[in-house]
Amino acid sequence: MTPSYNFKFLLAAMILLVSVIDPACKKYKQPSDVILITGTENDNLIKFTVENAPAAINVTASSTGLANQDITVNFAVDTTLVSQYNQQVSGNYFAAPANTYTVSGTTRTIKTGANVSDPITITVVSTDSLKDGRNYLIPITIKGVTGPLAVLPTSRTVFLKIARVTKFNSIDLSNYNFYDVDTFAAPITNITQFTFEVKCFINSWHTGNPPISRLCNWGPEDQSTFNLLRFGEAGSDTNQLQWINSAGGMFSNTRFALNTWYSISCVCDGSTYKLYINGTLDNSFAASGQSYTWGALELGMSYAGYQSAQRFLGRTAEIRFWNRPLSQTEISQNLCGADPTSPGLVSYWKLNEGSGQEFYDLTGNGRNIIWRKATVVWNSDSVNKCAQ
Repeated sequence: MTPSYNFKFLLAAMILLVSVIDPACKKYKQPSDVILITGTENDNLIKFTVENAPAAINVTASSTGLANQDITVNFAVDTTLVSQYNQQVSGNYFAAPANTYTVSGTTRTIKTGANVSDPITITVVSTDSLKDGRNYLIPITIKGVTGPLAVLPTSRTVFLKIARVTKFNSIDLSNYNFYDVDTFAAPITNITQFTFEVKCFINSWHTGNPPISRLCNWGPEDQSTFNLLRFGEAGSDTNQLQWINSAGGMFSNTRFALNTWYSISCVCDGSTYKLYINGTLDNSFAASGQSYTWGALELGMSYAGYQSAQRFLGRTAEIRFWNRPLSQTEISQNLCGADPTSPGLVSYWKLNEGSGQEFYDLTGNGRNIIWRKATVVWNSDSVNKCAQ
């Protein structure tokens, strides 16, 4: 006689139940408790914000259950783990120099009846030796424990990311006469993969119909191909970004707020165009076969008769062009600034000069911009802050 469906289900459940019973004692096996660095259950990277040195942060170890005896935990700094972490996340982090920080101790105890150890304290004593644009980690790892519990391998190490609070300058594009297309003496042609990045801060929106705010555009001098960033186009919301180019386009899911800094990253890997807002993937579209030229950059509104109605009413800073697609980790690392010597970075205007009409290309590739159309309005007030 063939067993019924319900009988098959019951038989499978009984087999599963038997599999978790210890035949020797006929009791359910309980999952073993483990030791881990507190707060690393979901992510090993913890942001350590440093506005002024010295600045301190505590690190503890935890047990997933209450300790039935004292458990000694041995901590250590292991800078060799940074390169392993870079490979794991496709990042470009650097180990913080030893003279940057101090560690209050290496041994702490989870006491009987508790599940968290006393803390060790890591203090950043100076940031003078840290280079601008680089991201630094202090890797604190559990080297061993004295007691009956093992260390959870995926939570053995915490990477403390030193997030320096920086104040930066920016330029204001609101000026009616602030429009131009600046061409480069040495254009790069046949680009099929790239990353273009820009920071923006919106002072206000246009109220006309349509309420378009045109942030920037790049391509060759003749604009035969283009990559345009603008708000309020084609029936979209006034505060909705559009990235449109020679291969297609998309609108952001993000709605941009006034008086807030945003980092925009436009990535093309040859088959997919991805839009990141503040390091988070916002939207994408598929397209292939298009090549571009990095030969001219437009800021403000250059179309005759539209400078007033469609100019961007806000600020910009940190304009970068890479000849390769960045990973999401790399984009997140560069939210406040990038290392000018980074692989693939071919143009980088930090717009941090603070005065004058010239914007310097920090890569050393000579694509400095001299703005001739209008007096540059520089902003350096308290809202221009970033913690990377």
